[in-house]
Amino acid sequence: MQHGSDGPRQRLYFLSGFDPRGSSFYYRLFVEQLRAYAHRSGRSLSVGRRRGHQDPLVSSWQVEEQGRPLLEVCFLHWDDIVRDHWPSNPWVIVWQGFRFSLWYLLRGGLIRIARLCPSVALCGLYPLLFFAVCAAGLFGLAAFLHSLVAGLAGLVLAGLAVLLLLPVCWRLADQQGVIWLFRSILFTHRLGQARDGSLRSRIAELAERVLELERQRPVAHFLLVGHSSGSFVMAMLAAQLRRQSAFCDLAPRCSLLSLGQNLANLAVHPGATAFHADLRTLAAEPRLPWRDITSLDDYLCFAAVDPYRSCCLPIEPPAYPQLELIQLAQRLNLRSWWALINSQFQLHFQYLHTATPELQGGFDFFETVLAVLN
Repeated sequence: MQHGSDGPRQRLYFLSGFDPRGSSFYYRLFVEQLRAYAHRSGRSLSVGRRRGHQDPLVSSWQVEEQGRPLLEVCFLHWDDIVRDHWPSNPWVIVWQGFRFSLWYLLRGGLIRIARLCPSVALCGLYPLLFFAVCAAGLFGLAAFLHSLVAGLAGLVLAGLAVLLLLPVCWRLADQQGVIWLFRSILFTHRLGQARDGSLRSRIAELAERVLELERQRPVAHFLLVGHSSGSFVMAMLAAQLRRQSAFCDLAPRCSLLSLGQNLANLAVHPGATAFHADLRTLAAEPRLPWRDITSLDDYLCFAAVDPYRSCCLPIEPPAYPQLELIQLAQRLNLRSWWALINSQFQLHFQYLHTATPELQGGFDFFETVLAVLN
């Protein structure tokens, strides 16, 4: 079936990372960056209103060039699942973190990840080290106060000091992104232990919605994009689509793009058998074109790590996906290791930004998704 002459020629299905902010945040980011790209490139581009406020699965907006529809962006929702797995109670996070630390430190998780990507292994340690330092500091302060004031009064004074400083430590961890990072780590760990079925159910629903859209309003090309943790959600969705007989006619028009991926963060878990099956499905011929964009500057991603090697899944050559390393630090003018460390969360979103040619590092999101089809 040919795409409609009055509709966009391309469609982008976007899956965000472990982020509770939803489509409104990504719509604002897209509009801001598209305007910057249009100003830099001289193209007459505009973004329509975000639609689908009543649709729990898809929010969308259109990009026009000189009044002609060019691209439809479909934000695929799983942010409600993120919010359901976004514990706010500190003690819940501490308990879940304790269970994770047993796997990470005592059952080989740290070693497995370090062999693939040392920087990601350090990121996994970061929340544990932060809480350990806070606990040691509070214990040291309590011991010091008790040494100054003997007896029961000293114990009361030490206990009050700890109770007063606990919220301060929590706020500091939140400001530094430690809590956000830890929530993401704990969710991926839960998936790796096959202890959550809500995401799998959502994937099946999203696959049906994609098929429905492509039947009703077909386009010449559609792209599945996953950012951060959205990369493994995108891989799950692509595999689910490939298992549908109706997808055979659509496959020649589909390609995949993962940005700042952490596919291996899930794949390394022996219990992630369903995800391993997804990877096998994607590796079967004929393969969907799949570009994987990462950066050594981004410590929150598995830079140039083959997801199949991460879980020892042999596949026929050539290597899959197509791994591409880009430079990101120069976009934020980060010239020191300390500046790089303190800008990781900001840097991790640079894949979704536009940049001048001298700062692109080999990839520009908007040049990719707005490519003119011949």
